[in-house]
Amino acid sequence: MPKQITIVWNVTSRFSEHNLTKVLITFKAQQKSSRSEHVLGIWKVNGLTIKYYKRKIVVQGNLNDYNKTLLLEITKIEGLTLDDKNAAKLRQIFPSKQNAIVCDECKSTSLLIEAKTRGLDVVFVKECGHEDRLITPLTMINSRILPDLNVLISQSISRLVKLGYFNGFEVTIPEFMFDVIDQFKGKGNKDKVSQELMNLRRLEQDNKIKIISLKTDLINLNELNLPRDEDKVILKIANLTNSVLVTGDQVLKDRAILENRPTIYIPAKIFGELKIIEEVRNPCYTP
Repeated sequence: MPKQITIVWNVTSRFSEHNLTKVLITFKAQQKSSRSEHVLGIWKVNGLTIKYYKRKIVVQGNLNDYNKTLLLEITKIEGLTLDDKNAAKLRQIFPSKQNAIVCDECKSTSLLIEAKTRGLDVVFVKECGHEDRLITPLTMINSRILPDLNVLISQSISRLVKLGYFNGFEVTIPEFMFDVIDQFKGKGNKDKVSQELMNLRRLEQDNKIKIISLKTDLINLNELNLPRDEDKVILKIANLTNSVLVTGDQVLKDRAILENRPTIYIPAKIFGELKIIEEVRNPCYTP
C-alpha cells in the first residue's frame, strides 16, 4: 500500500459541494483558507489535504487506516468519477476482489448488488452506493492468469512481473503440470520450472502477485493420455478457475479462442527476447 498518495476525481454536473462537505465534517476535517482563486475549497484531515477545484477534487498526503476510509466515502459521492490512471491508484490501496463488479462511475468494486424499491420502480445499488441499470456490459474484475507449461519453462511470467506487468494478479499453478514435466519434459526443463516457481514465490513475498496452487485431484489423470491431452487439461483448468490463459503455443491459443476462453498470447520467439530485455532493464538481473 503506498504511503504517499495523490488521487484526482473528476467533477461532473451531478456533483454537489454540499455532499463533499458533509463527508468531510463526518471525518472532522478542518477547512482552511485558500490563496488561489482556482481552489474553491481546501480541507486538511489526518495527514491528507483535500482541494476542490471547479472540475476536479485532488487528495494528497500520507495514507493511514483512518483516512483510507475517507477515500472510500469520497468515491461514493455522486457526480465524482475517476479516470483509468487514478482508478488504478485506488486499486493499489484497496486490492481488487476476483470476479467483483466494477462501477462505471467510481471504478470501485462490489461483490454485492442489492435491489431496492423506489416508489413504483426498482433500483439496483452497488456497495459503493452507485446505482446499476443492469444493462450489458457488466464489467467484472478478472486478474487471474494460468500460464501453460512452456510459459513456466521460459520463466516469462516472473520476467514480465519484474518489468511491471501482471502486478496484483493471481497466478494459477496446477499440480498436474509437475506430473507432466516429471514424465515427459526432462531434468533441464524441470529445473527451469523449479527456478520459475522460486522467482514467483519471491515476487509473492514482495506483494507483486499471489500464487494459487491447484490440487491434481480436480483432474482425473488416469483418464488422460499425456502429453497428448495436455492442452485439453490446461483449457479445462482455465475454465474451472476462470483464469485468463497465457500461452506461447499457437494451436492452444486457437483452441482457447474457439472455446471463448480469454487468452494472452506470447509468441515463443518473444521468450528469449524477454530475457534480454530484463538483463538490459534490470542491472541486478540474476539468471
